[in-house]
Order: sequence, then C-alpha cells, then structure tokens
Amino acid sequence: MMGRITIMLGLCAGIAGCSEAETETETGADTCGAAAYQTHIGQPVEELGLTAGDKLRILGPNQPMTMDFRMDRMNIETDSAGQILRVFCG
Repeated sequence: MMGRITIMLGLCAGIAGCSEAETETETGADTCGAAAYQTHIGQPVEELGLTAGDKLRILGPNQPMTMDFRMDRMNIETDSAGQILRVFCG
C-alpha cells in the first residue's frame, strides 16, 4: 500500500513539473505586444498615451499587483518619476 502511494506522488510531481515547463515556454512569447514598446524604456510613460485597463497595467514603484497571469495583458513598470523601467506580458 505504501509503495502505491509513493508511486502516485511521484507521478503527480512529474505531471506538475511538465505543466510548469509549458507555462515557462508560453510566457517567453510576445502574446501581449510588449516587444513593440521595448524602445520606450527610459522615456516617460505619459508619452505613450495609453490608458490602463483589462489588457494593460501601468505599475508605479512599490505598487501592489495581482499575481494572476494573463498572457494577453501588457504591464508597464515605472519609477517614481514616471519613466518606463520594464515592459512585459503577464
């Protein structure tokens, strides 16, 4: 009985490992269009003329954000002066 439980736990761990690998591969893709904004890093976010919404988050320093991953959502991280630090999907 104990051997069966060990085997089942091992299989579950293996399946979980596979799903994590797939997620990492998918996150590497530019599914939200962030690549088009990489040239704006270091510039003021206001110059983009974008409005935050369901598919766009503009994040200031130390601003809390939800950890739900959405491949179609673009995130723009800014510093305290409003300069763009990073643009990424998620």
